[in-house]
This record gives sequence, structure tokens and C-alpha cells, in this order.
Amino acid sequence: MRIMEIGTTPAFTRKPAGKEMQIYTSSLNKGLELLGKRMDIIIHNASAPSVKSENTGIGSLFSRTAAAKLFPFLKNHAFSGIQQEPNGLRQVFDNSPYAPESNARNIFMIPLEKLASDEYGNILSKETFNKIVSENPSKDEVNYPYIRRNYEKALREAYQNAQNNPKIMSELAEFKLTEGRNYEQGAVFRLLNKLRGNDNGVWENAENPGESEILNLRKTADWQKWKGIDKNLYSPRNASETKEAKARLEELKTRYSDEIDFYMFEQMLINKEIQKSAELSRETGIKIIGDSPVASPAVEEWVNQDLFLKDSAIGCPPDYFSPKGQRWGFKYYNPKEIFNPDGSLGRAGEALKKRYEEYFASCPGGVRIDHVIGLIDPFIYSTKSQNMTASNSGRIYSVFTGEFKKKNKEYENILTKIIIPAAEKYGLDKSAIICEDLGDRNIPTQRVMKKLKLSGITMTQFDHNSAKAPEQNTIMIGSHDNPSFLEFIEDLFNFTGNKDKKARFMRKTRRLADDTAPKDISLEEKKKYLNEIRNDKTKFLAASFTELFTSPARRIQIFFSDFWGTGKTYNRPGTINGNWATRLGEDFEADYYKAAAEGKAPNLPEVIAAALRNRGLDKENPKLMKELDESAKIIAEA
Repeated sequence: MRIMEIGTTPAFTRKPAGKEMQIYTSSLNKGLELLGKRMDIIIHNASAPSVKSENTGIGSLFSRTAAAKLFPFLKNHAFSGIQQEPNGLRQVFDNSPYAPESNARNIFMIPLEKLASDEYGNILSKETFNKIVSENPSKDEVNYPYIRRNYEKALREAYQNAQNNPKIMSELAEFKLTEGRNYEQGAVFRLLNKLRGNDNGVWENAENPGESEILNLRKTADWQKWKGIDKNLYSPRNASETKEAKARLEELKTRYSDEIDFYMFEQMLINKEIQKSAELSRETGIKIIGDSPVASPAVEEWVNQDLFLKDSAIGCPPDYFSPKGQRWGFKYYNPKEIFNPDGSLGRAGEALKKRYEEYFASCPGGVRIDHVIGLIDPFIYSTKSQNMTASNSGRIYSVFTGEFKKKNKEYENILTKIIIPAAEKYGLDKSAIICEDLGDRNIPTQRVMKKLKLSGITMTQFDHNSAKAPEQNTIMIGSHDNPSFLEFIEDLFNFTGNKDKKARFMRKTRRLADDTAPKDISLEEKKKYLNEIRNDKTKFLAASFTELFTSPARRIQIFFSDFWGTGKTYNRPGTINGNWATRLGEDFEADYYKAAAEGKAPNLPEVIAAALRNRGLDKENPKLMKELDESAKIIAEA
């Protein structure tokens, strides 16, 4: 079997121009409408592109580059949504957006170029801004140590200069009045971390920290290891501690009022940008989709210690990918605190309700629920032991048969009483809720998902059968936790001497041909099509994207590294260094057209036309097919 390399054909490419682009976009949208599909891109803020003169080292969907270039590009390519990462404030020593420190927003989303412009009264000097840009060591990747240092300096300078801007100070006073209580606990938590030396200054001395160094730095920021009243500042255990905590809190708020105001200032800036982003979404029709992590924010665990199970954490059971299981370390609410005996919301339930209402309020495109299994029947393990055993770990409701055992209907309570009502409050229905249900979907989870007809995820890289995907599902090739699709293809085609891998290759390519071949072709033509998929990686890639559009699933999501054909893994679960850093370059438009022409990225008009032919819709729409075919030729020009 002769297997061709991807991207071996030299390509001179151009993007559709003028009338060509109008036809290109119109034909994509008409094709999607006929197929009954909608299409989202998944791109994290950090991965957004910047023009050279504004590249501080990290991206933002609030940036001027995103507004002026990225959103129009995505609109031209018929995307209707952008799914971003969890936008909570990240912990000091953790690049992952899935381990939030608090409900405050990620300060790296603040576009510094706007602060150094008339839009914000030039509260950041152009000298400081230009210095950050010119000294940025990683143009197309995020260097988190560099970003942490320089965002801290830039935002402090902006805060100091804002003292002389009456308009901004008035806005800050109003923000503190209306939102201050929501952010005070997070501000105090970060302050206490800084007082212990767990601030950006520590990271300055660790330019290239190894994994063991980062793990040690994380431990120093663990509130559970704090001494004295600070550990129980918002959860005093007796009258004496209550009195001591009140005095300590008053001391911190008085002595460090400026530090707390700086924290509020950062959050005010992000909230202003969220409002502007909502306006941009309305203008372009591209809606922001949020992402809700399964982890409770560290601040919430610290403030409400009595609401969580003691000496336990949520994780994943041992499986093929993790023989020892996954120990995430995040606390899980005591079920008795989520719902009262009469079924009404308990204190933990109210906290969850507030969290999800905030998500849906700021995400008009809906919310992805990370690890929805953890809301239906979470896997809990003992933090007192280094190993998971049958006696100290298991599904809290279906395996542990003690006080937390549920009746069948009760497995759905968090979804039906908290999450779905939160979506409805902001005019969204169940289709706006994407449930990440990959992994060990036990029987209760399967029953709940089926009963409520919620959108689960069909992942073709996991060999999920696309033809059997439920209509309400979201279908995708891969996510942030998978190898990029180019890496996946290389591994799939590399089966020489391995019978199991070859069997998988043969099985997958056979099913791909069955699911994507044009309707009513002869058996001989279908054999030829199958051989093309098996002998040409570019044909395999094209068929794999076509598969998304031929499946029954109505929603398609494409991770940005697969759409641009970067060939880079974004995150390797179980590791620390090198993750969450891949970005789009300044020339992201040209990069896409080049990758598509080389067969490394999807040629959208080609795959949509192929899906229409597979569905037998081509003969009824000759004008549309001609437009798609002509647009596909432009993208493929070499």
C-alpha cells in the first residue's frame, strides 16, 4: 500500500476576493442550511492572533486584532459560534484554564493595546506597551512566565495612571458598589497568597520551571496548608475564631485597600470588555460559547469549607488511558448541601445556580459543561490514600450504597433544577448546553442524557460511529486534549508490523468510505473511493471532515489547531510544561489558505459539497453545487 505524505504539493494560494468571497460565504451558509448544520470554532483566548505591533505574547478574543480580522474571517467561513475556554481567574502557578482560582475573570483577556489608546485615556503608556511587545520572546506561542510578569507591571501602571482619570475612577467606584461583594473574597484570597510570597515575583525567578518545581510552587499556594486564622477566615469554627476572623478581615481590607482596589480595577476592565464583546457578537452573528469546568474554584472551597465532602476529591476511575485513574484534586460538594430533604436548593445548590447563571448571562451562544458525568454520578476518591481502591473510591451515588444513594430520577436533578433553568433564564434552550460526556459514561449518565435529550459529544478521533450520532449531539474530530488531527493521521497510517493498528486502520477507512461516498455511485466507484482514502492522507483528511457534515448530529465543532492544520498538540493530559501555549500567527488567514491547499486543513466548500452529494441533495441544487465547486477550486489552487 502506497501512502502519500500530507502537503507534498507546492502551493501558491490566494483567498477568494470581492464577489468570489460573497459567493464563497453564501454557498457555505446555504449548504449548511440544507444539511441542517451549524458550525462553531473552538479557540481559547490565549490562542487568538495579534498583529505584530500589538503582540504582547498572548491572545485575547477582546483584542483589536480579533475584532478587526478574526471575527470577519470566521464569518466569511460560515462559523456561527466561538467556544472559548473557562474564563475564570487562573491560579498563580497554573496555566490550565480548567483549575480556576475564583469566579473572577482571567486578567490575561485584557487587551493591553486598548489601555494604551484613547479608548481608555492612554492609562498605559505607549513606552511600556511597546517595550512588552518588542521584548516578547515567543511570537506565535504563549510564554506564561513572561506574560505573568509583564501583565502585572502593565496593569499596575494602568491602575496608577487611572487615578488621574475621573471617568475611569467613577466607573471603578460604580463597579465596586454593584459588583464588589462578588469579588471581595477572591481579592482577599489573592492578597493572602501574595503576602505569603506566592505571587508573580516568585515566578520571575523561575524562567523555565520544570514540572517538579511547578508542583512545589502550587503546594505553597494551597490554602489548606495555611496557618492561623487565614485558613478559616470565611469559615470560622467557633465564637473565638469568628471574632478573630472579623478583626483580621477588617485589618486586611483597611491596610491593603489599594491592593484590593487594584484587583477590582482589573475585573472592571474585563467586565467592560465582555460587554463590548457581546456587541460584537450581535453585529457579526458569531456568538461566544462558554466552558464550565467541573472544578470548583479554589476560593469557593476556601470560603465554604463546610459545603464540601471531607478528605475527598473528584477524578476519573482507572481506564485504558489512565491505568491508575486520574486524581484531579478538586473538592466535591456534599450532596446533602446541594438539595434539601424537600428537594429545594441547599446552600451548595444556590452556589451552583449562581455560577451557571453567570455563565449563561455572559455567553449568548450557550455553555459547554465540562465532564457532565461529574454532575450526574461523580467519581470520588479518598485524598488520604495515594492509591484508588474499591473501598476508597467509586461513583458516589451508584457505587457507594450508603447515605448518598439516589433514586433513578434524582440523578438528573442538578441538570433539571439548576443548569437548564439557568439557560432558560437568559432565553436559551437545551440546545445551547453542550455536555462533555467523553470517558466512562456509566448507566445513570447514559439514561439521563437520553431522557433529557441533551447534546453529548461524538468524537470521531475516538472511533465514535458518526452515522449513529444522535441529532442533538455535537460532533467533532478532536478537542484540546487530543493530538492534532495531522498527528492522529500520521499515527493511524503508521501500522506496519502491527496487526491491531492495521485492523483499526482498515476498519476506520471502510466506515469512512461508507459514510461519505456520493449517493448512488457504483460498487466499482466506491472501491476506488475507498482506495483513495487508504492511499492518500489528504483524501483521508477530506473524508474525515466530510464525515462531520454527513452525520445526523446537527452541531459541528472544529478545534482551531485542526482547522488551521497546525500539526501541534495543544494539551497533553497528565503533563504540565508546554501546554495551553499554541497560538495563531499574525498571518493566520494566509496560513489557513496555504494549509487547505496542501491538504492539511479542511477545504470547506469541498467537504460541504461532498456531504450534499452523499445526502443526494446535489441534483436538486445545481447552482449551489456549481458555486461550491468553484469556491473549492479557488481554495485548492496550486
